[in-house]
Amino acid sequence: MSYKLYYKPGACSMAVHVILNELNVPFEAINQTDLKVPDFLKLNPRGQVPLLVIDGEPVKEGAAIITYLLDTHANELMPESGLERAKALEWLMWCNASLHPACGRMFWLSRQGFDESTRSRLSQLFMSQIQTLWDEADARLAQTRYLAGDRITAADILMAVIANWGLPVALGANIKRVLKDVVARPAYQRALQVEQIEYKAAA
Repeated sequence: MSYKLYYKPGACSMAVHVILNELNVPFEAINQTDLKVPDFLKLNPRGQVPLLVIDGEPVKEGAAIITYLLDTHANELMPESGLERAKALEWLMWCNASLHPACGRMFWLSRQGFDESTRSRLSQLFMSQIQTLWDEADARLAQTRYLAGDRITAADILMAVIANWGLPVALGANIKRVLKDVVARPAYQRALQVEQIEYKAAA
């Protein structure tokens, strides 16, 4: 089985990069900073990463890629069944479908030509929504070691990636505890080195 990962440094694709490292499977990592080039758009017309080509077949959407990889290779990042698996998927989807899009709205806002008053109102609204999500995670981590329970899962890895996007949020002490733990893992450090990303969110 061959894997080819298209990533953009520091983007959500880094979570897939880390997980491939965690699984210790061979893969080719391709820095796809320009998402609009024709060759890439042939593989993913949406112009988004991550994109994982599996034996020549492109697979899109980070959560789908991550779930596939963890269902295919032996690991401790995704329980096999039961309520433990449901909780691990719940928090992976929280990262992928709630936190990620909320942060994405801020990046979208920075590219729009709104007047300063409109930009300020939207920024305050979007940042309030983002902070609420981070506060939810911190409250959860006050009760459990990791997002899904006592063991690290893919959700913690994706959360750590998103936390480093540089938005002006207040990350609670419980979140920073998990970030330090996750980022210290050799698989995460290798991805940071390859993508040439400095990790600041756990400070």
